Amino acid sequence: MSNVKRLKRAGQTAEQVFHRLIEAILSGELPSGQPVPEVSLAQEWKVGRTPLREAMRRAAESGFIVLRSNRRPVVRRLTAEDIRELYELRRLLELHALERSWGDIAPAQIQAIMKVAAHARPGKARDWVKRCLELDLALHGLWTEGCGNSWLIRDLEHHYRFLRVFQRWIARDQEAVAMAYQEHLGILKAIEARDKARALALLGDHIAASAKSVERVLAKAELANPRPA
Repeated sequence: MSNVKRLKRAGQTAEQVFHRLIEAILSGELPSGQPVPEVSLAQEWKVGRTPLREAMRRAAESGFIVLRSNRRPVVRRLTAEDIRELYELRRLLELHALERSWGDIAPAQIQAIMKVAAHARPGKARDWVKRCLELDLALHGLWTEGCGNSWLIRDLEHHYRFLRVFQRWIARDQEAVAMAYQEHLGILKAIEARDKARALALLGDHIAASAKSVERVLAKAELANPRPA
């Protein structure tokens, strides 16, 4: 096997282990506040220590694990307050990004995302949930990539890495996905109509609704795996 293929395979393995690690954290299999048992996980999941450590590094970047010097990493306990603060910051950043990019959003960009939205309509295709997530990426990417501020882009991308983890869980609730689709469509139509005030207001409402969805995911995980007394 060539070095390029080995690197590609290692990257794919780390990505798979990352999602399995987050699944274990959100399900309570790895309790919050407890050290991550690297050796036993590597043996149980039949993966090497290198992809596992890379997965834990990604989990730490996403806010799910706390890395400690010369000590085992610990699963972070995320609270509803954490989510509220995160989404409060996300709201400020995204609204600013949309305002900065507003004058540069081209009609062709809007029409391209309209096509994505048409194919993502809930119930239209068997994979409509996946298509709704693709719409989410395309729409939020419109102002993230177009804001013209590299530091703002970096911060938003960091937030998205965290949020995409929760999307895998929220996507199991088709009603929530369908609601998010309608919110995205409303924002997109406001941008198409060049109604800046409405687009900003709808984006703010959408982010607030997204925060509630994530809080529900955390609440369900907490009920299934209560904190030890």
